[in-house]
Amino acid sequence: MSKAFIFDLDGTLVDSEKAIYRCFQEVIEKLAPERLPYAKNILIGPPLHDTASEILGHKNQGKLEEFIKLFIQLHDDQVLFHSQPYARVTETLNKLHKQNIPMSIATNKRENPTLKLIKHFGWNNYFKKIECSDSNKYNRNKNQMIRDILKSNPEFCSSFFVGDTVNDGFSANQNQLSFIKVNFGYGNNQNWSSINIEYKINNLEELLKIN
Repeated sequence: MSKAFIFDLDGTLVDSEKAIYRCFQEVIEKLAPERLPYAKNILIGPPLHDTASEILGHKNQGKLEEFIKLFIQLHDDQVLFHSQPYARVTETLNKLHKQNIPMSIATNKRENPTLKLIKHFGWNNYFKKIECSDSNKYNRNKNQMIRDILKSNPEFCSSFFVGDTVNDGFSANQNQLSFIKVNFGYGNNQNWSSINIEYKINNLEELLKIN
């Protein structure tokens, strides 16, 4: 294997769907219960601010900051560790690390829960760079996070980006990276027609066969 990997987190390495949906639903029930159907069907993956705004709807935008505050309290303090790695993820990351394959993360998840999860799963030594939506002075989208990884770590310029949503694929394509779509994430029902996909995998362990 000669290339590096940049990973998305939620929906790619970590199954956090139940925990995140639970938080969205509990918060919206307090603030705007009529919007509960939107919280039950929202796509997991975009930045918290964008998702919260979409759940609230136009009429409830004045409650946006309160939504975000309540979500962070609930998610970080109560249900963060309900998230689990997907099957064979830890074993695969360990094998890639032992082969000296460079790895990084670019995630719309905030830095605090991201680092908590990585420590909890014992992944601290696996990643050369971890870029989160709020780990810089200004909030960035996935495209910008990947760009910052490439600028500071030239070894990732020929890397694969591994993700589960159309936005992941778009961000990889925009940075001229080969995109690997995981089929077990959250974006399978999205329209993928405009995304250049190099590989599709059903299990992260399949990365070991890519070179």
